[in-house]
Amino acid sequence: MPGSGVASDAVRRGFPVGATRLTLVMLPILLGLSYWQYAIRRPWKHDLIARLEAARALPPVPVAALLAAQRRGEKVQYRQAMLDCRPGRVKPYDFKGGTSASDDGGFLVLVGCGQGGKPGAVAVVAGWTLRPDAVTALTVDARFTGTLIEHPYGDAPGRPSLMLIPTTAVPPLAVSRTPVPDDLSDNHLSYALQWLAFAVTLAIVYLVYLRQWRRGAAHLAPPDVRR
Repeated sequence: MPGSGVASDAVRRGFPVGATRLTLVMLPILLGLSYWQYAIRRPWKHDLIARLEAARALPPVPVAALLAAQRRGEKVQYRQAMLDCRPGRVKPYDFKGGTSASDDGGFLVLVGCGQGGKPGAVAVVAGWTLRPDAVTALTVDARFTGTLIEHPYGDAPGRPSLMLIPTTAVPPLAVSRTPVPDDLSDNHLSYALQWLAFAVTLAIVYLVYLRQWRRGAAHLAPPDVRR
């Protein structure tokens, strides 16, 4: 039919409804996530690390004082603490994955300082071992000084709310690694850039699709297009 080729080559007007709606919904979400990671989460993490570094630099105080502070709602993460722990011959309270002072992977051996080795509100890392099955009992009679970790078991009922990681170990265990605030992940800038890259990619894909759609690429157009 004469002139039939002209209509097929005509440039469309308007916008593809489905693709446009999807882009208008997703683009602000992706940009918002990028902003949230960069402008909110990143400063929050830097402030947290700075506060933990300041707490770590404070002189050690008795664990009882810090336990009372925690119960008042104060944060005692990474505070330096002292604890007399003399339960005698006890079995390990628990084992947790951890590293030695020389960064070898293995297990932290936790003990309690109460009667019969019960931890009460505070569990103490007696040291590090490669094989937990080789540690059946320990003679614990020492004054420990080290770093406090809050909520080592989360909110599990009946579990200690503090864990002390000393700078010494109960023989024959090795000294465990002392945690530092820099151990906390600080990937918020890379997360922000990733979300921004997703937003830019979406915008480019939409513009390419819009160009093809307006050129009359009918096989790419969704059925709900505005003509």
